Amino acid sequence: MDKYIEIKKRFLNKFIENKFAKEFTSYKVGGKIDIIVYPENIEDLLWLFEFIKKTGIKYFICGNSTNILVSDNGFRGVFIKTERIKNIEVDGLIIRAQSGFLWDDMIRIAVNNGLDGLVKTSYIPGSVGGAVRMNAGAFGEETFDCLESVDVIDLNNLELKTFKKKDIVYGYRYVRDIENFFILSGEFRFRKSDKEELLNLRNEIIKKRIEKQPLDYPSAGSVFKRPLNNYASKLIDECGLKGLSVGGAMVSKKHCGFIINYNNATASDIYSLIKKVREIVYNKTGIELELEQVLVGEF
Repeated sequence: MDKYIEIKKRFLNKFIENKFAKEFTSYKVGGKIDIIVYPENIEDLLWLFEFIKKTGIKYFICGNSTNILVSDNGFRGVFIKTERIKNIEVDGLIIRAQSGFLWDDMIRIAVNNGLDGLVKTSYIPGSVGGAVRMNAGAFGEETFDCLESVDVIDLNNLELKTFKKKDIVYGYRYVRDIENFFILSGEFRFRKSDKEELLNLRNEIIKKRIEKQPLDYPSAGSVFKRPLNNYASKLIDECGLKGLSVGGAMVSKKHCGFIINYNNATASDIYSLIKKVREIVYNKTGIELELEQVLVGEF
């Protein structure tokens, strides 16, 4: 019996079966996903999470697929893709954006409205939901600098809730207890500034990212979080690991904080290289690198 038959009936043309993760993740690796669902509103989400609670089917919430590594064995369950939940509203200094809205598109809109506060996070490739989930940031600015509140679905009781920033425990690339909630939207408060100056700064940031990051190869951004009073890329470089490879995966020669898929890598290649880098850095420095990317499936 098809355990996803009810999902197919409910979502009709809003699902895809047996799609390979390598077809849509930024790493371009990963096996077959049982079913990918594209909810468009709160009603879709509440129905889906109720079904998941009732059946016990595994699920994974996925934004723009830019910070995940999916196993070569794929994922036996439901991928919930947020890309159709993407409304945005500008109201003076406030921007309200739903979880599936692309982060860089929100920053572009902010800049075009002369709104400052997160311009240095330009060109981060994920979604608003993903940025809130991990407090994404760059060049000294991070999501929670401007975040005012988050609307969520409590996955324990399927209630809609709003959390103010003051009620959330967060830090560098860290938001506590977010796993029990589906992020619906975020509200951000910006500062008014000169539009032309912001546009120039945004262009400079984008230029820096293009110059310094290996964007010509598939990757999922920074592999490891920044250690206290140090940098993962600096440690990896000092340990002589630039260009280290396993199969088709390589520590980028352009930026050691990235692992790139340079030659038809598998997820296992990337995962093995991650483990190898962590082991060597720990043995040489005593510092244990913490993974920033999310592993999906069995490794």
